[in-house]
Amino acid sequence: MPLVEYSLEEDGRMTVHNDTAIWHRYMDMTPQAEALFRFIDQTIDTELAGEWTFLANYDKTKKAIQEIVDMPDRQIDLFIRFCLHNNGRLPAGKRASDFDFLSDKEIASLEQAVQSAYPAFMNVKNNCAK
Repeated sequence: MPLVEYSLEEDGRMTVHNDTAIWHRYMDMTPQAEALFRFIDQTIDTELAGEWTFLANYDKTKKAIQEIVDMPDRQIDLFIRFCLHNNGRLPAGKRASDFDFLSDKEIASLEQAVQSAYPAFMNVKNNCAK
Protein backbone atom coordinates (compact mmCIF):
# COMPACT_ATOMS: atom_id res chain seq x y z
CA MET A 1 0.00 0.00 0.00
CA PRO A 2 2.82 2.53 0.54
CA LEU A 3 3.52 2.44 -3.22
CA VAL A 4 -0.07 3.26 -4.19
CA GLU A 5 -1.19 6.85 -4.56
CA TYR A 6 -4.88 6.96 -3.80
CA SER A 7 -7.66 9.04 -2.37
CA LEU A 8 -10.84 8.04 -0.59
CA GLU A 9 -14.18 9.64 -1.40
CA GLU A 10 -16.70 10.47 1.31
CA ASP A 11 -18.79 7.45 0.28
CA GLY A 12 -15.78 5.14 0.82
CA ARG A 13 -14.88 4.72 -2.84
CA MET A 14 -11.13 4.60 -3.47
CA THR A 15 -9.52 6.22 -6.52
CA VAL A 16 -6.01 5.08 -7.50
CA HIS A 17 -3.91 7.82 -9.14
CA ASN A 18 -0.80 5.90 -10.26
CA ASP A 19 -0.24 2.73 -12.29
CA THR A 20 -0.25 -0.20 -9.84
CA ALA A 21 -0.71 -3.11 -12.22
CA ILE A 22 2.91 -4.15 -11.89
CA TRP A 23 2.43 -4.80 -8.15
CA HIS A 24 -0.42 -7.30 -8.53
CA ARG A 25 -0.41 -8.47 -12.15
CA TYR A 26 2.08 -11.31 -11.64
CA MET A 27 1.91 -13.33 -8.46
CA ASP A 28 5.03 -14.93 -7.04
CA MET A 29 4.35 -18.64 -7.56
CA THR A 30 7.87 -19.75 -6.59
CA PRO A 31 6.78 -21.85 -3.56
CA GLN A 32 4.06 -23.55 -5.63
CA ALA A 33 6.48 -24.24 -8.49
CA GLU A 34 9.03 -25.69 -6.07
CA ALA A 35 6.38 -27.92 -4.48
CA LEU A 36 5.23 -29.10 -7.91
CA PHE A 37 8.83 -29.94 -8.80
CA ARG A 38 9.19 -32.01 -5.59
CA PHE A 39 5.94 -33.88 -6.36
CA ILE A 40 7.05 -34.67 -9.90
CA ASP A 41 10.52 -35.67 -8.74
CA GLN A 42 9.05 -38.02 -6.12
CA THR A 43 6.67 -39.51 -8.67
CA ILE A 44 9.49 -40.23 -11.11
CA ASP A 45 11.99 -41.51 -8.54
CA THR A 46 9.67 -43.51 -6.30
CA GLU A 47 6.27 -44.29 -7.70
CA LEU A 48 7.16 -44.62 -11.38
CA ALA A 49 10.18 -46.80 -10.61
CA GLY A 50 7.98 -49.08 -8.51
CA GLU A 51 5.40 -49.22 -11.28
CA TRP A 52 8.05 -50.15 -13.85
CA THR A 53 9.32 -52.92 -11.58
CA PHE A 54 5.77 -54.22 -11.13
CA LEU A 55 5.15 -54.23 -14.89
CA ALA A 56 8.48 -55.93 -15.65
CA ASN A 57 7.65 -58.64 -13.11
CA TYR A 58 4.17 -58.92 -14.60
CA ASP A 59 5.59 -59.59 -18.06
CA LYS A 60 8.04 -62.13 -16.61
CA THR A 61 5.23 -63.87 -14.70
CA LYS A 62 2.98 -63.94 -17.76
CA LYS A 63 5.75 -65.51 -19.82
CA ALA A 64 6.45 -68.11 -17.10
CA ILE A 65 2.75 -69.01 -16.95
CA GLN A 66 2.60 -69.37 -20.72
CA GLU A 67 5.49 -71.85 -20.54
CA ILE A 68 3.60 -73.95 -17.98
CA VAL A 69 0.14 -73.99 -19.57
CA ASP A 70 -1.47 -72.58 -22.71
CA MET A 71 -4.18 -70.10 -21.68
CA PRO A 72 -5.62 -66.95 -23.24
CA ASP A 73 -4.06 -63.68 -22.05
CA ARG A 74 -7.30 -62.67 -20.35
CA GLN A 75 -7.23 -65.76 -18.14
CA ILE A 76 -3.55 -65.34 -17.36
CA ASP A 77 -4.23 -61.76 -16.29
CA LEU A 78 -7.13 -62.95 -14.15
CA PHE A 79 -5.01 -65.67 -12.55
CA ILE A 80 -2.23 -63.23 -11.66
CA ARG A 81 -4.70 -60.71 -10.25
CA PHE A 82 -6.46 -63.34 -8.12
CA CYS A 83 -3.13 -64.57 -6.74
CA LEU A 84 -1.87 -61.06 -5.97
CA HIS A 85 -5.06 -60.34 -4.05
CA ASN A 86 -4.82 -63.60 -2.09
CA ASN A 87 -1.20 -63.76 -0.88
CA GLY A 88 0.04 -65.67 -3.91
CA ARG A 89 -2.63 -68.37 -3.88
CA LEU A 90 -5.60 -68.91 -6.17
CA PRO A 91 -8.78 -68.76 -4.06
CA ALA A 92 -10.72 -72.04 -4.05
CA GLY A 93 -13.90 -70.38 -5.28
CA LYS A 94 -12.11 -68.80 -8.22
CA ARG A 95 -10.44 -72.08 -9.05
CA ALA A 96 -13.80 -73.83 -9.25
CA SER A 97 -15.45 -71.05 -11.24
CA ASP A 98 -12.67 -69.92 -13.59
CA PHE A 99 -9.81 -72.47 -13.60
CA ASP A 100 -11.44 -75.88 -13.19
CA PHE A 101 -9.62 -77.13 -16.32
CA LEU A 102 -6.20 -76.92 -14.58
CA SER A 103 -4.68 -79.77 -12.59
CA ASP A 104 -3.42 -79.41 -9.03
CA LYS A 105 0.17 -79.59 -10.28
CA GLU A 106 -0.44 -76.84 -12.85
CA ILE A 107 -2.11 -74.62 -10.25
CA ALA A 108 0.84 -75.09 -7.87
CA SER A 109 3.33 -74.24 -10.63
CA LEU A 110 1.38 -71.16 -11.68
CA GLU A 111 1.10 -69.96 -8.09
CA GLN A 112 4.85 -70.46 -7.65
CA ALA A 113 5.48 -68.32 -10.75
CA VAL A 114 3.43 -65.49 -9.25
CA GLN A 115 4.98 -65.86 -5.79
CA SER A 116 8.55 -65.78 -7.09
CA ALA A 117 7.93 -62.64 -9.17
CA TYR A 118 6.12 -60.73 -6.40
CA PRO A 119 7.66 -61.63 -3.03
CA ALA A 120 6.69 -58.22 -1.62
CA PHE A 121 3.00 -58.98 -2.22
CA MET A 122 3.08 -62.25 -0.33
CA ASN A 123 1.96 -62.34 3.34
CA VAL A 124 0.72 -58.76 3.08
CA LYS A 125 -2.89 -57.93 3.75
CA ASN A 126 -4.47 -56.34 0.66
CA ASN A 127 -7.55 -54.18 0.82
CA CYS A 128 -8.60 -55.40 -2.60
CA ALA A 129 -11.76 -57.46 -2.95
CA LYS A 130 -11.12 -61.14 -3.45
